[in-house]
Amino acid sequence: MKGHVKQMYITIKNERGVALITILILSLIGMLMVSSLIYMVQSGVWASGSKKHYQLALETAHGGLNILARDAVQAGIQGTNLSSFGNYGGLLTGATSDACFQQKLTLTTSAANWSNCNLTDLTTPASNPDLVLTFPFPAPQPNMLVSSKIVNTGRGNSSTSTNVLETGGVVNNNSGTVTPQHIPYLYQMEVLSQSATNPRERAWLSAIYAY
Repeated sequence: MKGHVKQMYITIKNERGVALITILILSLIGMLMVSSLIYMVQSGVWASGSKKHYQLALETAHGGLNILARDAVQAGIQGTNLSSFGNYGGLLTGATSDACFQQKLTLTTSAANWSNCNLTDLTTPASNPDLVLTFPFPAPQPNMLVSSKIVNTGRGNSSTSTNVLETGGVVNNNSGTVTPQHIPYLYQMEVLSQSATNPRERAWLSAIYAY
């Protein structure tokens, strides 16, 4: 019996495999490019939103500082109690007592002089503030809460201004004598403005006000 041997030939079509790999690589590159573009767009939106939120917090902080320095301190020194100062249409709340606020306005900082005040965490505006101002915004924008307080009161310097803040003296006035007026108090103020729903959206101001 004669045997028959059959030869089998297998053809490997490498061209198709290379084409598939090339398509996969190009698809991956395209996906990376699209993902990078989406990331840059989202980053830009996030940065723009963060800047907008900070600018809003900063502006409201300036508003709170102006009310404390130019209105509340002025009225308090002239004898107006904080409780009768006014609430600016329901936006402003006096958060400390009249006795404490008067001590801050008229006495230098010390535990004995500020005996009517809570001196716990003195330098943080949101802790035992003197004033709290609420800026309402249309929904869905949350309200901004501005906490402000006097954290230090000290004796001031001399001034040649025409505002006579103290009376009396020990030197007779003669012709040509320059009499500098004394600034009785320097107030160090701290103001914190932050979102009512996200405390990370905030701005903190420190200021010294000379009366």
